[in-house]
Order: sequence, then structure tokens, then C-alpha cells
Amino acid sequence: MPVIVMQSSLLCKRFALGSETADVYALIDTGATATCISKPLARKLKLKVVGQSMMNTAGGLKRTNRYIIDLKMPSEISFENIRAVEFIGNTNFDILIGMDILMLGDLAITNAEKRTLTSFRVPPDLKHIDFKKK
Repeated sequence: MPVIVMQSSLLCKRFALGSETADVYALIDTGATATCISKPLARKLKLKVVGQSMMNTAGGLKRTNRYIIDLKMPSEISFENIRAVEFIGNTNFDILIGMDILMLGDLAITNAEKRTLTSFRVPPDLKHIDFKKK
């Protein structure tokens, strides 16, 4: 899913920081509890480290940097002040959207006319979509 990532506007205002933005493709990971960002993207955006977190990886528990970012999705849905941890060991993508964001809305993936479309809405609907019942 294409997204726009930047340093948290709150941090920029509070500490008079500049704000770089990046248009990147995000991996949607329902198995991840947190949103993660690559070290190269964090450097490109000149993100400030706001702390450290422990990350559970296939190789065990690792200490990693934590940042605060703003993220905008294609449907003009914006998330501000998201705590993103730096992921370890993967260089195939720049940002991973975890359940901290996904649980705030509804995610749909459709495949009409030989084209895949991913969309996200906030807030979530009051009813579940159940394709087995349709």
C-alpha cells in the first residue's frame, strides 16, 4: 500500500525540527503488533530517536530504536504521533503497518477486473463483513 511518512508534526513544532517526507510502499502485517520503520528510511527522514524498545524477532529479543512518525494513507486518512520501532534484518521494504494502526479501522483487499485494490477506512464499521454469509 502506498503511504507518505514523515517526522511527527508534534515533535517538529515542539523542538523546531524540519520535516522531510517520503512516499513509500508499506507492507501490511496483521502479525505485527507495532508499526515498524527501516533504518535507511529513518535516516532519510532525519527522524529523532525518542527511546528504545525490545522487539521480538525470529532471532530472539532485540533492542531497537523507537521514533514518533505521522503517516498518511491514499484515502487521505492520516495517523499522527505513531510510535514506530526500527525493524531488524529486513531490507525489502521501508515501513510495516502493524495492528496498532490496523485495529483503528477496516482493511479491505479486493481483486475485481484482474486488479488488486487495498483500501482502509476509519472508523471501523459497526458490523462485520462476512463473505461466507453473502
